[in-house]
Amino acid sequence: MTTTPAGVPGVDYPAPLYPGITYVIPCGGAKLDRAAPAAELYIGSMFRHALVNVERLAAMDEDEGRGPARVLILSALHGLVELGTVLEPYDLRIDAPGSVTAETLAAQALDLGIDWGSAVYAFLPRAYLARLDEALRTLDVYVQDVYEACRGNGDQRRVLSIAGTDHRAPAPVVPAGPGPVVWIGADVNGFTWGVPILVSYGRLRDVQTLPVARAPWVLDSRGFNEIREHGEWTIDPAAYVADCRRYAAEIGHLQWVAPQDWPAGAALLERTGLTEAEHQARTVASVVQLRAMAPDLNVIAVVTGKDVAGYLRCIDAYADAGIDLRAERLPIGVGALVGRAPADAAAIVQVLHAAGLRNLHGFGVKGRVLDLVGDLLASVDSAGWSDEARRRTGACPHGLVAWERNCPRAAQEWGAGLRARAAGADVQEALPLFG
Repeated sequence: MTTTPAGVPGVDYPAPLYPGITYVIPCGGAKLDRAAPAAELYIGSMFRHALVNVERLAAMDEDEGRGPARVLILSALHGLVELGTVLEPYDLRIDAPGSVTAETLAAQALDLGIDWGSAVYAFLPRAYLARLDEALRTLDVYVQDVYEACRGNGDQRRVLSIAGTDHRAPAPVVPAGPGPVVWIGADVNGFTWGVPILVSYGRLRDVQTLPVARAPWVLDSRGFNEIREHGEWTIDPAAYVADCRRYAAEIGHLQWVAPQDWPAGAALLERTGLTEAEHQARTVASVVQLRAMAPDLNVIAVVTGKDVAGYLRCIDAYADAGIDLRAERLPIGVGALVGRAPADAAAIVQVLHAAGLRNLHGFGVKGRVLDLVGDLLASVDSAGWSDEARRRTGACPHGLVAWERNCPRAAQEWGAGLRARAAGADVQEALPLFG
């Protein structure tokens, strides 16, 4: 079989032995402490992110009829290796003495069926790309640099997320099922997990290159930390709205946004020196203001108070501002629950439900509170999985990352456990407060 390159009519050249697309990703510094297939040996988050997304890209190539596609790893020690090749752990960088040479890479490429006319796409940092390019140019193979316009790891992660996104698939939805939806508390890495997550505004505000979400997510405003640290909001509402719109556009799949709320728990009331009513009034004012400024964002209402009666007064404060929480189509956040005794937090949820509020989201709700009122909540969030994983396991047993506290599977298992726990709760509803 021969192939004719574009621009050289009538000249036939031997076709490469491998007739499809070859994607090349780099090895990683973090490794298992034992021999393993190359796809499992490297456990750093960047390597795992690259492997998952480029494998998805290769699968889409085959599904869409672009021919076979494969993923190779460029190891600083071993050169081009297939995913199933068993390797011993090692410690070497591509720019260090003893790393694989361009001559060795060229010979390996020929053994792997890469020759003139081959399509090779590199998801490689500069030093790795330079070594591979030096090798393949001797075979008249010109590597396509997928990271050409990237300025750093953030850009590279975003390119990987886009490359691995199946744009033919329907938009992801919040999973149905018994029990409340669990939005898993996560940082920027959580957007690649493919499960519903809650991310704090504080974790995104300084990120230059935003990731791409693989699943629905929600944004917490970091109201508790903002008031605890500063005694007031230091972020201008216009800046908050601009950031939220950027997240919605660039990350995608943003479901709702918390307001710049003022939690009315005892500790923060002491911090500000303001009354419960003043905290509630400022929370309601933020909801009204943000909804007026950004009707394209789903800004949820959040209720707060010192005690059960205070939460009922907060409902009245919303009514005075023209917002009937009993008719809300968006979730209603129940704030200031963290730190309360489980029975007290559960009583607040029961009373709000009895007052006619539905679609309640319990900020930071977990454990015993779910046992008591889990079935009265539409959703909850918790980052407790990370602390639990650190105490229980330490090193990641799944081989996905170095430590279990950063493991996406640990996060998913934690969330599934919370949801099942809430679904199985024997909940005693309070009698309706209003006829």
